Amino acid sequence: MYTSFYGFSEKPFNVTPDPRFFYQTPSHRESLASMIYGIKERKGFISITGEVGTGKTTLIYTLLQHLGEKTNTVFIFHTNITFEQLLENILLELGVPVVEKGKTLLLRLLNEYLILRLSRDETLVVIIDEAQNLSKEILEELRMLSNLETPDSKLLQIILVGQPELDAKLNSEDLRQLKQRIGIRRQLRTLTHEQCKEYINHRLNLVGSSSSRIFTTEAISLICDSAEGIPRNINVLCDNALLIGYSLSRNKIDANIIHEVIRDMDSSIWEKPTHPEAAPVNISQPLASTTSFLYNKVSFFAISLLCLVLLLFLGKQYFQKNRQTPRQTQTPVRSVPITTEDVKTSKNILGEATSSPSKGKAKIKQTVAAKKNDCMLSLGQKYYHKMNETLLDLMLESNPEITNIHLISVNQEIKIPEIAEESLINQSPDHSYKIHLGTFLTPGATKIYDREPALKGKELEIVPRIVSPVDTWYRILVGKYDNKKECLNMISILKEKGLLPIFEGVEKKFGS
Repeated sequence: MYTSFYGFSEKPFNVTPDPRFFYQTPSHRESLASMIYGIKERKGFISITGEVGTGKTTLIYTLLQHLGEKTNTVFIFHTNITFEQLLENILLELGVPVVEKGKTLLLRLLNEYLILRLSRDETLVVIIDEAQNLSKEILEELRMLSNLETPDSKLLQIILVGQPELDAKLNSEDLRQLKQRIGIRRQLRTLTHEQCKEYINHRLNLVGSSSSRIFTTEAISLICDSAEGIPRNINVLCDNALLIGYSLSRNKIDANIIHEVIRDMDSSIWEKPTHPEAAPVNISQPLASTTSFLYNKVSFFAISLLCLVLLLFLGKQYFQKNRQTPRQTQTPVRSVPITTEDVKTSKNILGEATSSPSKGKAKIKQTVAAKKNDCMLSLGQKYYHKMNETLLDLMLESNPEITNIHLISVNQEIKIPEIAEESLINQSPDHSYKIHLGTFLTPGATKIYDREPALKGKELEIVPRIVSPVDTWYRILVGKYDNKKECLNMISILKEKGLLPIFEGVEKKFGS
């Protein structure tokens, strides 16, 4: 969408863990070098921690690109499992057949595999992401794996990657023996204000632009202040600012646009809760003040009681109504006329769309087996040449068993869907149709379509899409249309105007 308008070769602020955009602060550089060194020198345990959004998963994918052919890796990302399940997952990732189960047998199979690989001068590295979710019992059993060794080297290298809670667990008295065996511990730090500026410029340079060309000085300063040094927050802010700038035909993003983005987003992401100090009690206050205080207390109680009675009455009316009318299983997340200036979105706490129209099954171009180090992003780039959230969303829709956009298993079958105009047409329960305009990082992307004359009089609907344990994207639909022909005509118009991100950078054979 906005890539052509700003002259980018691709979107610079995607939140996917793409190693090409890896920005190395001193702590990131040190962590990467330490992991490479620890693996090469067979240090056994390595621990990497950092706050949410500081680039831990991107660091892992960058590490994978630096490892040689004689280093075998297993990437574990489901950490709410037992130790036996963990061992089984490791063996399955390595292609070792597991005929019988049981911890003793699994350990023997792993030991035999490690000895065989050592004879070939190969190394096995097990990378466990979100390791803070591992129980202390499993962490202690992982320590026992370090006993798989020869007199002069460790057979297995384990990298624990997680949030600061992992450090707290490792520092506990219960895990002091494991702590002693961790040869390298590193921490990813948030970006300084200056590093934040460099980060923005770094990503824009990679797509053929620069921060001074795209953002005003005030806008960059506001982004850095609001993002609190978290790269993921910077990406979300910048991406939405570019969307709004594109919709307004602004060649340069100023502070007003950044303020608008921040207002549109959940303030809890950017603002820390404040806890004002309680005012000191004046024990020498006059009797009149005390009487007033008691009066206010009684009034407050009476009003609260009245509100409770009213709430019970309304609740009774609500349930009576629901008994008379079958409850809808699907409720729009938001539906407003496009002509409305103030675009807001209600939130579905569970993150699920309760009113998304049905979509026919997409045609599958081919089914491929995921290889080592593959992810949905790399597969998308391979088969579509450019990637964005809309294309990834459609890929997930064709592969509903994938619950984390960032991670897939080796040899897992991935369906590659055909991408065509029909892919965007959704049928509603009332047999009308809606168009899937695009999938975005925040619901504020609706502003692009609010000002589009071709959509005047139609309604927008925002559907949350959980794409990983920590990421929620937003699918934007527009309708209603009476038939598919009307949808195709509108899609043709929007495609010509560059308002459908699904076709951005996709080969013509996929879009025809």
